[in-house]
Parts: sequence; C-alpha cells; structure tokens
Amino acid sequence: MLLQRPGRRFLSKLSFITSHYAYFTIVCLIASLIFWGSSSGISYVDSLFLVVSAMTATGLTTVNLSQATTGQQVLLFLLIIFGSRIWISICIVYSRKRRFNKRFDEIVREARMRRRDRSPPRLAPSPSPPPEVETAGDARAGEKDDDEAPYLSWTPTIGRNSQFYKLTSEQRDELGGIEFRALKLLLKILLLYSFFWQFLGCISLGLWINNNKPALDNSPNLWWLGIFNGVSAFNNSGMSLIDTSMVPFQRSYFVLITMGLMILAGRTAFPIFLRLVLWSLVKIMRLMGREYASSGEALHFILDHPRRVYVYLWPKGVTWYLLSVLIFLNAVNWVGFLLFNLNNPEIESIPTGPRVLAGLFQALSIRFGGFHITNIANLHIGLQVLYVIAMLILTYPIRLGVRRTNVYEERSLGIFNSKNDHDPTQNEGQNTLMDELRRFRRQLNQRSVRHDAWALMLAVLVITTIESGQFRRDPVHYSVFNIMFEVVSAYGCVGVSVGLPDADYSFSGGWHAASKVILCAVMLRGRHRGLPEAIDRAILLPSEGRFLHQGPRDRV
Repeated sequence: MLLQRPGRRFLSKLSFITSHYAYFTIVCLIASLIFWGSSSGISYVDSLFLVVSAMTATGLTTVNLSQATTGQQVLLFLLIIFGSRIWISICIVYSRKRRFNKRFDEIVREARMRRRDRSPPRLAPSPSPPPEVETAGDARAGEKDDDEAPYLSWTPTIGRNSQFYKLTSEQRDELGGIEFRALKLLLKILLLYSFFWQFLGCISLGLWINNNKPALDNSPNLWWLGIFNGVSAFNNSGMSLIDTSMVPFQRSYFVLITMGLMILAGRTAFPIFLRLVLWSLVKIMRLMGREYASSGEALHFILDHPRRVYVYLWPKGVTWYLLSVLIFLNAVNWVGFLLFNLNNPEIESIPTGPRVLAGLFQALSIRFGGFHITNIANLHIGLQVLYVIAMLILTYPIRLGVRRTNVYEERSLGIFNSKNDHDPTQNEGQNTLMDELRRFRRQLNQRSVRHDAWALMLAVLVITTIESGQFRRDPVHYSVFNIMFEVVSAYGCVGVSVGLPDADYSFSGGWHAASKVILCAVMLRGRHRGLPEAIDRAILLPSEGRFLHQGPRDRV
C-alpha cells in the first residue's frame, strides 16, 4: 500500500503524451525481445525495427515477413491492433468512463455524509405549491424550445468547442451525467465499429483469396493471409505476409476495393465514417420514435459536442472540411499516378480498368495505408516527388482537426486568441466549409510544420552520414532522395518504400544497424505527432481542476 500510493500519484501527474510514449516504448522493447528470442534467423535490431514498425502502424520491413515464424507473425498482428489509433482511443474512452463512475460514487458518498451529519430542521411546514402537470401540448412546446439542447433541462450558453458558460453546480452535475451516458454509448459503438469492419473485411478477403488462389511467390496460409492483410489495411499498417505486398492483386477488383474501404474506415476517413454512423443511428431512432430516449439524447449530445467525448469525432463543419481535403489530395495523387506513368511499360502492361483502380488504391495507400501496387522505384521520378510531398502534408488534415477542435491547443498554435475564445456567441456550428479551408491553409504555417521540419532534417543528415559508404558504392540506389523518401515515409507512418533492387523488403533493410535504430525513433516520434500534447477535453473530466484553472469557474 505504501508503494502503491506514490506510484499512483506519479502516474496521475504524467501528461497524456508522456503516458503514450511510455506505453509504446515499453511494449516495443518487451515485444522485440520476444520476437528476437523466438527465432535465431533475425537479428535483434531487425526484430526491434519490425516490432516498432508494426506498433506504430508504419509497415516498413527490414526482412521479408515470409521469413518470420507463424508465432512472430501473430505477434506483429497483435501489435498492429494494440498500437492502432482506434484501439488507443477506445482505451481513452473506457478510462474516462471509469473515472466518471468513480467521481459519481464520490458525489453520492459526500451527499450521504452531508445528510447524515445535518440535523433535521424543526420548522412548521409551509404550504407547498401544487405540482405542475405537463400536458401533451406542453411537452411538444418544450421540445420545440429545446431544439438546441433537448438533452438538458435548461437552455445553455455555449461558446467555442462546446464550452458551457454560467453553470451552477447542479447544471454541472447534469452536464456530467449526459456526458457519462454519451461515453457509455460511444464506447459500445466504437467496439462494434472496429469489430465488424475487421471481422467482415478479414473474412471476405480470406474467403476470396482462398477460393481464387492467386499466384504468389511465397505461399502462406491463404486464410491467414486474408486476415492479416485485412487487419493491416484497417489499421493502416501496410504490412503484408506477401513479400511483394499488393503486386499479385493488381487486377483483383474485389481485394483492392475491400482493402481500400478498410484503409478509409480505419484511419484515413475514420472521423467521417464514424460521424456518418452516428448520424444514421439518430435518423433510425427518429423513425422508431425513440429520438428523445436516453440513448437518443446521448447520440444528440455526441453529435452536438463531439470533442467533449472523443478525440477523432469533430463538429459538422470540420468534418466537411476533412472530406473536401481528402477528396482533393487523393484525387491529385490518383491523377498523378495515371499521368506520370503514361509511358511506363510496367504500368502500361496493366489493363485500363485495373490500372485506374490500382492508381486509386495507391493514392489511398500513400495517405497512410502503406501498401504498394507496383515497384515504387520504377515509377516516374516526378510521381515519387509528388508522393514525398503527399506523405508530408496528408497527415495535417486529421492532425490539425484534432488540434483545431481543442481550444487549449488552439491558443498555443495561435489559431484563436483569448478574446475570441471567451466569446460565447461564436459557436463551432457557424463555421462554413470555406472558413475551414482558409483556416487549414493558415495553420500549415504554424508551429506544427516547424515541429516536423527539424526532426526530418536531423534524421536525414545523420542517416546519410552513416550510409555515406553505401552511397559511394552505389550512388543511384543509396541516393539522398531515396533516404529522404524512406525517412518521410517512416515519419508519416506510411510505410511505402523505394525498396532495393535485389530484395523485396524496404530500402532501410540495406542500412547499417545504427540507421535502423534512428529510423525506429523517427517512427515513434511520427506516431505521436498527431496527438493532443497537453490538455484535451476528450481525455479529461468536465470538472477536473486543470480545466477550471484555464478560465472562469462558471464555464466548462
């Protein structure tokens, strides 16, 4: 007991980002020892690299996964799941729900103690007013007046990012109650969303691959291949049990469409898909006449104040902005793939229909998916440059969306000043799509870009210095551009690589051990760059002291 209390106090003082780093570092170190100890054919540095790559959902490999044992492949499979953003966010929602439970238990105990210690007053009973009887007409009128927040008994004053102003203690408790119900419902929805997407996707992929039996260089169990690739696609890892990634499936419409949808649903368009699911549930409950039941009110609260309950769920305006940016940037990559490769014999050999779909799949994979439909080194150099730019900027829509909807980090990013932040009349729902697009352009010049630039430049400088001997021996394949491509892919947790001429694994597989370790650090840093750095309403309770010190005590 004496040791547990200081340990709990120490853990409670850790920031979210520090705890996140600690979780990834400890799990990777333990898993790397298990991976290395289960086979003598793979060095410890390569074992560490593969483990970090799986845990961070990067997908770069320094050895072919066909060399790994089934146990090692299962370990990587589990790391892909337990390091995914959806899994981490589910744990956050569960943790907040537990803390709400504990807080409500404390409130009940305090209330009982006050009632026990307080002596009953001996006063003559005063006449009480007759109870109010609500008629059906009154109920309809109340619903009409409460359209803004039908889940609350009062009309709230709401500012930016769902800040509630001028709350009494009773209203604060009521707000905590609806937020608790929203968390419980959201936790169930997230678990079902993650399970059904992966279960149905993996089963369909395994069934198709097992029935069609495509020609594969290495022949893993076909069902296991479908399951592994499905989980890898949904969690945007890019790892594949096939050494040549998705090249054998260039002409497989079903596989490319299924895995493309899983890439979108798992991360690339996850906030969009999740909000669509919640919106559909509200419509279904309205048709069932249960819109104002407990679960219906919780759904309304989640949609109206998404960042009070979840990191990757945003207001309507920000969600439309994300959709517009994703369509535009992926369209640029898709068209670029088709235009730059007009005279590329390797791409021209693919029939027109599959080639167009392959270009779309590669555009989605460059975003985060990490799979490659053809040898990246054989693509036009202009397209490779476009991919580097894409890997650098395509993370910003989700990253800035997280920061954009967290008012405390908005101040540190210089997005909004304190004057605007305290204006309760300026609400999130008033922002138009063009406002969000203009704000995205301004934010690219903020601290986030500078935060990335020095890490990338330092990593490229150190790795090129270490690999200078390789460059002198083979300046074409060990060029500075190829090293930069690999570092950017690792930092963006993408996993696409130019590869090596005599191997199927990633370009970094030919590097020295020191360079591989540095790239592991790059992957870890890149995995954490889209997370809330400090205070985030979606990872704290509404009445925690750290919120109350940020401004007036009458707003939450």
